[in-house]
Amino acid sequence: MTSAQTHPAAATRPARRDPLVGIHIAAHSPLDEGIDHCLDLLRDSAAVNALLVSPYAYYGAMMRPLDLMADHGVPKKDNSKRKLPTVWVKHHEKCFSDTSLRHPAPETGREYSGRDVLAELAEPARKRGMKFYVRIYECGGKNVERLITNWAGVLECDAVGRPTTKPCLNNPDFLAWTVATVRDLFETYPLDGIQYGAERTGPLGCMLLWNSPPYCFCKHCLARAKAKGIDAERARRGMVLLHEYLQALRNGTPAPADGALTGFLRILLDWPEVLAWERQWHLANGEVHQLIRQAVRKVRPDADVGRHVAHVESSFDLFYRAGAPYAEMAESCDFIKPILYHEIFGPRLNGYLQTVRKTILQPVSPEQSLALFYALMGHDPARQPALDKLAQTGLSSEYVYRETKRCVDDLAGKARMYAGIGLDIPRGGGWGTQPWPSDLDNAYRAVRRAFDAGASGIVISREYEENRVESLRAVGKAVREAGAAGASSAEPRTVI
Repeated sequence: MTSAQTHPAAATRPARRDPLVGIHIAAHSPLDEGIDHCLDLLRDSAAVNALLVSPYAYYGAMMRPLDLMADHGVPKKDNSKRKLPTVWVKHHEKCFSDTSLRHPAPETGREYSGRDVLAELAEPARKRGMKFYVRIYECGGKNVERLITNWAGVLECDAVGRPTTKPCLNNPDFLAWTVATVRDLFETYPLDGIQYGAERTGPLGCMLLWNSPPYCFCKHCLARAKAKGIDAERARRGMVLLHEYLQALRNGTPAPADGALTGFLRILLDWPEVLAWERQWHLANGEVHQLIRQAVRKVRPDADVGRHVAHVESSFDLFYRAGAPYAEMAESCDFIKPILYHEIFGPRLNGYLQTVRKTILQPVSPEQSLALFYALMGHDPARQPALDKLAQTGLSSEYVYRETKRCVDDLAGKARMYAGIGLDIPRGGGWGTQPWPSDLDNAYRAVRRAFDAGASGIVISREYEENRVESLRAVGKAVREAGAAGASSAEPRTVI
């Protein structure tokens, strides 16, 4: 294992470029296409100067079928039929002495078994002036329990003691494993930074959007509540009542005479410990990011440590906005990358509004719910689609501008903001089942408007393997024009 002080590549990292133009990329993509071909395509088409590489396949969306894969000038592969490694990096046992959790051992007999992608990408990226980040999502889902040793022991408990599929943010074993993972990566590879994120919202948001049982009531969360002076039993009872109330509304039980939202607020007023419990979840989530930054700093003090904010959290969930403001996130991050996928947010928003209209917005019409969303979130309805166009067209680039500006203003220079720009994201159920090529002019304008709003960079998303070359070129055109002209509040002209 090589230390940060003696690693040859670490000593020659290029000076920071502004703006950062990053891209989400799975470990198999450069190997499928050839590393030189892949990196040259990214540099030449989209002006990419930073790779955000996923070294783990715990993230379920990495198995796309052939019709969702973009043509990058080399033969495409059907990821849904492949057996690829789960872990693409080398871990060292000595880093995990403080935790019982372990990443799975390297599989044999799989495609690319034995390849060390971060090691292989480092030098080709440096030669092209590209920064090199690792991208990690918090693990979750039933599949993870069979992959990570002792994972069942760190899962949250719901209000009746059942395990969920997500790790508890207060579990010391999970925290030690997260720190060990990050430390090991930075001691082993010449990384410039990390983007870490938990794609989940707090217990109230999960109850509203996905009918999730209230959580977490494990012994570690109970101990935290006691230390904070919160009555855990009253929090549990209040959350159970809220969950039962929302379930009843979904099942057709009539709302109270004074309205469904009033009934929801009445429970919160009667059981204020619920809001205290929600707030502690958000604080604990922020503490995870603080631990990650501390672990990285001990190894590589100049590394760029960032937080990924998922789409529901960045653009819809008011409980998340209230519980985790960007200014507070800046205390544990060097940059924040909120998901601002303008096109796919149309059908996603349509689905979210349908869900909430079944509960607390029960008497609100579909048109009224969209108007309410635009008003609450600060979007100009004249510059966004009406309800009948929402799922077909997605939102305009002004959505990217508004959300970027909100983040930049809230950060007030305490951290950088990289806008997550979505390209060619499929629509349909699950992770997306139907190809949906991006409108090139809208993609171009989304990038320009992100820079107009003060973004320090962008991250091309959701995944490189989905991104068409035409879409990458639209981004590159916007990046190069924005760099030549400088950031401006002027409306960008249409050129594509």
